Amino acid sequence: MRTRMKDLEYEDNLPGDLIREILLRLPVRLLLQLRIRIVCRSWNSLISSPEFAMHHLQRSTLTHPPPLLCWKEAAQRGDIMHCSSQSLILDQSPTFESHPADELFIDGSCNGLLCLSQGFPFETLTLFNPSTRSVSPSVPFECSHECGDDVFCGFGYDNLHDQYKFVMGCTTSSLITDSKVRSGAIVFTFGANPFWKTVAHPVFPYDFLCTINGIFVSGTLNWIVYDPTIDYDELEWFVLTFDLETELFGRLCLPFSRTRSDVIHMPRLQLHNNCLSVCYSTPDMQIICTLWIMKEYGVEESWIKLIEIPFRVGMNAPCDWVAPLLYISQDHNLFAIDESDRKFLVYNLSKNQLVSQVANGNNCMIIFFCHESLVSPSHYSSPLTFNSCIAWELDTTQHST
Repeated sequence: MRTRMKDLEYEDNLPGDLIREILLRLPVRLLLQLRIRIVCRSWNSLISSPEFAMHHLQRSTLTHPPPLLCWKEAAQRGDIMHCSSQSLILDQSPTFESHPADELFIDGSCNGLLCLSQGFPFETLTLFNPSTRSVSPSVPFECSHECGDDVFCGFGYDNLHDQYKFVMGCTTSSLITDSKVRSGAIVFTFGANPFWKTVAHPVFPYDFLCTINGIFVSGTLNWIVYDPTIDYDELEWFVLTFDLETELFGRLCLPFSRTRSDVIHMPRLQLHNNCLSVCYSTPDMQIICTLWIMKEYGVEESWIKLIEIPFRVGMNAPCDWVAPLLYISQDHNLFAIDESDRKFLVYNLSKNQLVSQVANGNNCMIIFFCHESLVSPSHYSSPLTFNSCIAWELDTTQHST
């Protein structure tokens, strides 16, 4: 009771605007603890509001906090796993949390939400916040099976209309126009009344090799593709873009041109401090990989070379480091995966030394970085199913490890 009275005294003495500013600066995990303990009703109401969640997200995005690392083994069965990327750097025995996700796949990450799908290609879609363990009801996704397994997809946020959207297309769409579905992409919009529509594909040819999940940045989805009409020895990579506000496709040039002369292996798109980045290896075996970032999205002249990682004695072969390079923290720790040994690797670039190796136990997995947020999936679904969201959320609290 005394604690409760003190809380009420603080509430009375501090102006509401000041309380809000203080709370906006707190990390998600601490805010969740405050909400669970119900420090006071007005604080709980504020923290739980969609407006506060969005303002907190916008503020925290500017500070580039360490993201959550989310993954699932590349199979239908199994749990979604996640842990703090910072804990991998600081702790030799980080805590891995799990959430039941049989028959589900992770298809994108945006604003702290993961987009999950069931079936392939995509029979249902669900939004899931691993930080709050809240989930939206599954909604049917009525897509054609004409493309079979040859699909690409992406999940992102349309800031203009405050809508989350899921995009799916056929990886050979630009070359096949005799089918209605294959000549267009499907855009699904989440909400109380979800809907989908078909949008036109770009006129330029493109194709994919293996990366089908788009990277969300600055209101757009982005994929690495190549022009299949060019001879293989002159293969040209570029970025296929999709603007979630205008729902139009486009293309961006990469800071290099030909794979055969400039890079070996497929380039990898990533996010670095909210900027689009691309990582690739070169024929120069002294350099493991090179990371470029686009300082101003959409401006091809703003590509800058951020870092070249040299090969050093004791490292694995360069080819083992290219695709697994995922993240570079503010304190110059490089996060990567050793797929052959099933380990997460943290390498400090300033000290030129391996900081930690943590076994993950997975053969093949798809990794997503997720910004910790309070964004509620139920805010973007029908309110009639809110109770089922809460029931699922409470049930998942029993599955952390």
